[in-house]
Amino acid sequence: MMFNCPLSAEKAQELIAHLGLEYQHRVVDIGCGQGEFLFQIHQKTQANCLGLDIQPNEIAVANNKVAQHPDAAIRFLATDVKYAELESGAYKLAVCLGSTHAFGEGEMAYPDALTNMADLVGEIGLILVGEPYWKQVPAKEYLDFIGEPVGVYRSHEQNIQVAEALDLIPVYVRCSHHDEWDSFEWGFRYKAEQEALAEPGNSERKQKLASVREWNRHYRLYGRETMGFGFYLYLKP
Repeated sequence: MMFNCPLSAEKAQELIAHLGLEYQHRVVDIGCGQGEFLFQIHQKTQANCLGLDIQPNEIAVANNKVAQHPDAAIRFLATDVKYAELESGAYKLAVCLGSTHAFGEGEMAYPDALTNMADLVGEIGLILVGEPYWKQVPAKEYLDFIGEPVGVYRSHEQNIQVAEALDLIPVYVRCSHHDEWDSFEWGFRYKAEQEALAEPGNSERKQKLASVREWNRHYRLYGRETMGFGFYLYLKP
């Protein structure tokens, strides 16, 4: 898996092409994971990029990539965005793909993310957020399994309306399709199966595999037709 969300390489490039970034612009990515999307932004635009993630192991992988490109204007920090010292209005683009929970809990995570990201970008700044949505009313069995009340996520249209209520202007929106979801979910399954086979005596690997298999089963039964994922590009006027 290239990204920690159902995003294909082709769609990533499409999104980046719509950003209109140049070398003098600053970009911050919250919940950047191993930094692949930010690396691709920098590669295409030469913008000055900063990635944040709460997982030190993910940032370690990202920093290993940076070490191979010492002249790149890109850096990564292992920190919680709540405690990061980020300059208000300093960025042309703020990115958060599948990590709005970094800004809040439950149904407030998405609007809190938009509010905080809007503070980070200046006038005519951009916000790119990736957020799940319900394609249909989720089955109780699915909700019970993932442990999320319906209110945590909204419909696709409601995601856009929340942004508009915060005076953000939607300028470009794309959604993950089945191929991207399948690649994402089955990529987790394949990796877990390989890891368990490589260490047959490792009890932690076995437990993880059992969990991944159960998640995969619920994805097949419910998630594939129920949960969508949108990539929303908003303009701050």
